[in-house]
Amino acid sequence: MANDVDTALLRSFVSVVQCGSINRAAILQGKTQPALSQQIQRLEQQLGHALLLRSNRGIRLSTEGEALLPYAERILSLTDQLSLKPASQGKQHCSIGLVEDLVSHHFTRVLADFACVHPGLSLRVEVANKQSLFAAFERGELDVLVSMPMTNAPAPIQEFSFPLYWFAEHGFEHQGESLPLVMFSQPCSWRNRILEALNRENIPWHIVFESSSLAALQAATEAGLGVVALLSQTPPKHSQRLTHLPTLPNITIAVYRQRGDMDNTVKQLTNLFLREMQHHLVTLNEGEG
Repeated sequence: MANDVDTALLRSFVSVVQCGSINRAAILQGKTQPALSQQIQRLEQQLGHALLLRSNRGIRLSTEGEALLPYAERILSLTDQLSLKPASQGKQHCSIGLVEDLVSHHFTRVLADFACVHPGLSLRVEVANKQSLFAAFERGELDVLVSMPMTNAPAPIQEFSFPLYWFAEHGFEHQGESLPLVMFSQPCSWRNRILEALNRENIPWHIVFESSSLAALQAATEAGLGVVALLSQTPPKHSQRLTHLPTLPNITIAVYRQRGDMDNTVKQLTNLFLREMQHHLVTLNEGEG
């Protein structure tokens, strides 16, 4: 009979991967570095192969570690949600709005796992630009909204500030004097701020691809068309982060819930989004430290 994997070991593994360092993960978890290293070793012994490859430059995932990571994240997400009180007394229908810029696997996993834990819930997700989503929110068509803020919008439950980073295809080389950009189409709340950062450094640029679709921007970057500025939650696959370009401004992301809505289901879902963003922010801060 197969041995059950201790979720505490999986949590330590995921934390190390997210922090990029055993030492930073140990600080985040309130453990000593040797204790966390022993947990990783126990997990590797139980599974029968190395998960992390160590070098002077830090750690990276082995092939087996890359295969384990999405399953470990899913198991921990479901475990965390099962610890919540059942939402059986709450709504049977819940609508969520997400701006296109934020549709990463982190947020979609929150929704998928919430639906799995609450099979009787009818979950509707609307992905659009923030203008359309705020209009739907004002009409009462959305219970929860995760978006960049808008002027004259109601006060959010909480706001978070996330950095933008430059990404390009691995091996991308800038040819010519002008920097090729992959950009979100207008309206985009951070487009002008990206261009202003380049202009301040007198870096010439031209737009080679623009779209309102995050997936399209990721695909264009993966194809080597140019460089893109995105949140760390949504990097193109097989891309590298560029550090020689100007530092970009932080982007504010806010979580909204209908005013006065104290429904148990809506509160639980809102709290899951808050916890996901808080965890990601802490991981980012630890990684930069």
